[in-house]
Amino acid sequence: MSCEGCGLTPLYILQVSLAGPRTTVEAQAFYRMYHSYADIPNPWDRLRWCRYGLDLLQKEVAAMVGMEEWLYRDLESGAFHRSFTPELADKLAALYGIPVEDILDDYTLFLHRGGGDFLRRYREAKGWSRQQLADHAKVGRTSIRCWETGQKTISQKCFRLLAENLGPDFLSMLRM
Repeated sequence: MSCEGCGLTPLYILQVSLAGPRTTVEAQAFYRMYHSYADIPNPWDRLRWCRYGLDLLQKEVAAMVGMEEWLYRDLESGAFHRSFTPELADKLAALYGIPVEDILDDYTLFLHRGGGDFLRRYREAKGWSRQQLADHAKVGRTSIRCWETGQKTISQKCFRLLAENLGPDFLSMLRM
């Protein structure tokens, strides 16, 4: 059918990408705060840096790695949850092309590395018995046994005490 002489004008639909929140003042201010990825001291801002770099929205990242949007939003706010599993951490790291250690705080990395299993590996690397580890960590031997065998999960509060009492080599081994 021809439009010539019928008075109709053809309609052309163009697809134009619209500027989203990632190009707003918030993103610009964020980039002014950190000049490079290496300047970012915390995991939640590293997540945001990577997301802005890929020009993605929080809901898009959440969908890509199979997590709830609220969980991803909380991660970028610095609130880590037990529902942030090692598998989700690995998926995010793979999406962003960065080491998983870059997006986890020390406690979450500890859980990611096996929690009590990591504690056992640390103890064995030091050549200590459970009692010796308990003495250095200033906790009971029964707690060490329960953590190492997976009967109990180390709380964030207990983890902080372990890190403080065992000294910097504990966290250094965790970050290796």
